[in-house]
Amino acid sequence: IGGANMDHTFKLDQEMILGTSNPITSSLSFGGVIRNVAENLSRLDSKVSLMSVVGNDAHGESLIESSSKIMEVFAVDKLKDQTTGGYYSIIDLKGNMKVGYADMSINSAMNRGWILEHKRHLYMSSWIVTDLNVSKEAVESLIEFRRQEDIPLAIIGVSSPKMKHLPKDIKGIDIIICNKDETQIYFNTTNENAEELCALWLEAGVNKAVVTDGTKGSYFGENKQVFHQSAFMIAEENIVDVTGAGDSFSSGIIYGLSTNHSFQESVRLGAMSSSLTIQEPFAVNPKLSIHLIKKELNKYDNI
Repeated sequence: IGGANMDHTFKLDQEMILGTSNPITSSLSFGGVIRNVAENLSRLDSKVSLMSVVGNDAHGESLIESSSKIMEVFAVDKLKDQTTGGYYSIIDLKGNMKVGYADMSINSAMNRGWILEHKRHLYMSSWIVTDLNVSKEAVESLIEFRRQEDIPLAIIGVSSPKMKHLPKDIKGIDIIICNKDETQIYFNTTNENAEELCALWLEAGVNKAVVTDGTKGSYFGENKQVFHQSAFMIAEENIVDVTGAGDSFSSGIIYGLSTNHSFQESVRLGAMSSSLTIQEPFAVNPKLSIHLIKKELNKYDNI
């Protein structure tokens, strides 16, 4: 459940110079945190149904048609007089995002009423995974649904500004996956220690929490205990584009938990999935499979 949009990517041909025209190479692809997560999970052989909103326009039609090849899309609504969401990123010579812009006004339609309209869809799920592109009242209704039904709920961060969509009462959420900045914003703290930030989620009543910290890896915790997972580092010359790395990481974790892997194993799957994604020029690695992830993990373990 969450954002599905078009990603407009502009890769700089040289160092950016402000105030003038910069030569770029542009590309257009399907994006949105939850849409990327859904596609990743589909490539990991999970049965996935996407629940989102798009505009009644060419981009929306294209997104639905493409997604329908690898996942269910009957819960993607086309809204009249709305424009399909767009994400615009400028990528530097090292493959890192220099600037990002989001045109996501359509996401305000993903509110409590919209969640209720799709309640039958929720009952069909074995896991409910939402990003924070949906409204705060939508997240509240999903948490209420979780407390009534025995269907696990995962919440994935999108950006620091979107943390305002996460309510104060988060008790009972099965897992939350956020980066360090998003966690700092939510708890209104300047604490830079990712391990301690992860513990804050557990203290707030979340069952499992993962806090990512870039190349320093991630911290994951449950039952008042927090552990560390190193990032699988890649030579700088092999990093093509970091877009989608976080979504791929989240997908690996959700896949692991939904297929009875341990929490630690699931986080390892996520870390390797992320590593494989940044070596491709796509937000979702078209070569991704659980076989590939486990094969690469075996290589790493045997070094």
